[in-house]
Amino acid sequence: MSDLQESCVVNGIELAYRYLPGDTACIVFVSGLGGSGEEWDGVIERLPAGLSTFAYDRAGCGSSGPVDGATAEGAALPIQWGAEQLFELLNAAAVPGPWVLVGHSIGGLIVDAFARLWPDQVSGLVLVDASDPDLHTALDEDQLVLVDGRDGEGWRISVPATLDNFEPGPREHVETVVIGSAIWRWLPVKKAEKYRPLTLVEMDQRWHRHQLQLAQRWSGHLVVPHFAGHHVHKDSPDLVAEVVRGVATAKRSVVQLDQSTVLRAGGTVRVSVRDGAFIEWDAAGPRADGD
Repeated sequence: MSDLQESCVVNGIELAYRYLPGDTACIVFVSGLGGSGEEWDGVIERLPAGLSTFAYDRAGCGSSGPVDGATAEGAALPIQWGAEQLFELLNAAAVPGPWVLVGHSIGGLIVDAFARLWPDQVSGLVLVDASDPDLHTALDEDQLVLVDGRDGEGWRISVPATLDNFEPGPREHVETVVIGSAIWRWLPVKKAEKYRPLTLVEMDQRWHRHQLQLAQRWSGHLVVPHFAGHHVHKDSPDLVAEVVRGVATAKRSVVQLDQSTVLRAGGTVRVSVRDGAFIEWDAAGPRADGD
């Protein structure tokens, strides 16, 4: 696909983006820490023709300009800052809402915040192995600030403020699918000491529990890929594209996932959450209580 060649100035920051209008609510792709919008090309290329898509680079990432000096070197800001930047960009680029939001890792926290701030402007939500804002409190090395993008040019994310911003949860329901990473994907991690005192097995269990809690948080579906690591959209683009297609074409009605189609794409629907209750899935689909 072509580079992100369009741009808008939002609050003094030039943000690069690529907008392809279509016949459905626009699907907005939000990358993980320091990532560019081009990371989603493999997913976008697999979507059916006619779907509207939008990918962008955050300040200090990819082709976008730096944040202003006060933000880059001053106080760290919570995840809500990224959601506000995205909201302003979509309006500046004249992308009509409501939008389907797709966020990976830190991008998952950005779209989570966005959906809580403007639920009436969100047609659906896809959280792709979204970050756990509470993880830093469980580790020996308590990382309080994350730098999103180029040194001295990117947004400094306050992890404690992001955790505070994460609660309370959603005020309104938004149709959501959570895509985790594969079970045991943490075991090959080379720098295990980074996660002490947790072992890699404990990290794996904690991470997947968080994905389940996100599905519960939004009363949505949980899909688990068979082999993908943290970058699910790169490792299993067919799976992510199938889930995104399902959310986009639902048009704010209940998202219907077909287990056999998801299986062919490289994943499994594990559970759905409705009215606070978990509904388990098997090869045939949702399994009613007592089956």
